[in-house]
Amino acid sequence: MSDGPYKTLKMSPKWRALAKVAGNAAHSAAEVSEAVPAALAADWREIGQPFLRQMRAALGDDDRGMLLAEVAKQEVARLRAQATNPMEALLADNAMDVLRDGHRGSAAFEEAAAAAIIERADRGLRQVEEHYRRETSQGKAADIRARLTKSVAAANLRGLASALAAGVSTRDLTAPTDRSGLDDGVSL
Repeated sequence: MSDGPYKTLKMSPKWRALAKVAGNAAHSAAEVSEAVPAALAADWREIGQPFLRQMRAALGDDDRGMLLAEVAKQEVARLRAQATNPMEALLADNAMDVLRDGHRGSAAFEEAAAAAIIERADRGLRQVEEHYRRETSQGKAADIRARLTKSVAAANLRGLASALAAGVSTRDLTAPTDRSGLDDGVSL
């Protein structure tokens, strides 16, 4: 007996769970949208707390702040070189873009976090679609991509990024909805 196409997915457990929910037509679009923040929050957890503190400081989100834009850019470039995983590198790249746009302080950090979360969501969608293109038919892959695209559009990614940037626990943000009541069955 096989676990189906989910066994060979080369992605995190949360993204694999999202792919499984999106691949099952019995799940509503709201249920798929509910799984998106959990996958993105799991990716955000890859970023180390020391890296986040240094990034905030580089963008001027602490008491001392970065007065000179060039110093801030050099600090973000240094952090980019020290990134230990793809999410840290993605955050640093987006922080550099935010600095180029002239943002500073906590707003700059939130904007960089939002851009990183949105970009990671897009990369995750492509990853799931690529898997389905390899393992199933082209039509099924297109359906999965369409469902995931709608679900990501329905999810409040900027709100998620803002909460993650503020340090809210990922467990608090991604608590699943309890559907154990008699009236909580499959929607008709």
